[in-house]
Amino acid sequence: EVNAKRENNVEFRYEAAVCGGIPVIRSLQSDFVGDEIQMVSGIINGCTNFMLTAMDRDGKSYDEALSEAAKLGYAEEDPTLDVGGFDARSKLKILIRLAYGVEVAEEDIACKGITELRKLDFEYAKMMGGSIKLIGYATRVGSDKVAAFVSPCYVTADDSLYAVNGATNAVEITSKNLVSTTLIGEGAGRYPTANSCVNDMVALAKGDKTPLPFNPSSNLKFVNNVESDFFIRLNYRDALGITRQCGEICEKYGVSIHSILQNPVTKRDDAAFVLITEKVALSSVKQVCAEIEALDWCKGPIFFMPVLRDDWATAMSPN
Repeated sequence: EVNAKRENNVEFRYEAAVCGGIPVIRSLQSDFVGDEIQMVSGIINGCTNFMLTAMDRDGKSYDEALSEAAKLGYAEEDPTLDVGGFDARSKLKILIRLAYGVEVAEEDIACKGITELRKLDFEYAKMMGGSIKLIGYATRVGSDKVAAFVSPCYVTADDSLYAVNGATNAVEITSKNLVSTTLIGEGAGRYPTANSCVNDMVALAKGDKTPLPFNPSSNLKFVNNVESDFFIRLNYRDALGITRQCGEICEKYGVSIHSILQNPVTKRDDAAFVLITEKVALSSVKQVCAEIEALDWCKGPIFFMPVLRDDWATAMSPN
């Protein structure tokens, strides 16, 4: 559109728009031309990764982590775009266009921020041998669809994203030919962002060309219903038949329970446990949570998040 009425075409470059100083846009434009990308996932917001690191490694509460992030300049005065996952969703939209040639409206991408996370969730994640990261995720579904979400995710200790801490960003790309590629570096801040901007300006001054600012459109269809194993945390007041009712409701919506986790109960009127499901559609998990929330013993909204890898149970095994 920019070049529609121009005699001489101009270049449009925007490397700093996603992950600051990491050259992920340039890589997607040029390094996967003869490849087929299966999945893109990453930590693409520095503020929330800094906060989650503080909650996991240092045992801080959500409010304490946010206060520290604000003092260090990682969080804005109004941190909603960061902690709500909306900044990551905007970046994921660009990555989806580059990786799959699919134009997706931001509001169509399922988005959950970190505001519902509690210390307890990190305790259970550690019990499982991993941690929690805010992930932007997109994947092929079959041969003709793409699904995506932004959400906190449980990640195993041997996952490439597990050790990405502080305000650092990372993007993992899996593809047919290159198999797995991970780009990691400073995703925000004056100098990393300025570095990408200067690189773009120098490239333009040298006359470097990119085939297209966005890769060609494809016939893939976007679907807003990712399948995954899920971590579901329920707060409850003590009552008879809780496990039975959860099992019956899960069965009703075709959700298979892999395991149940629970720390020792200290307050019978305010306790919690976690269900880990087998692989299931997000829509089914939402139906289960809505029905359980209506029960008398359930206290407040249920928190759920995807488990990032299908082989998480094998990864946490000592053997």
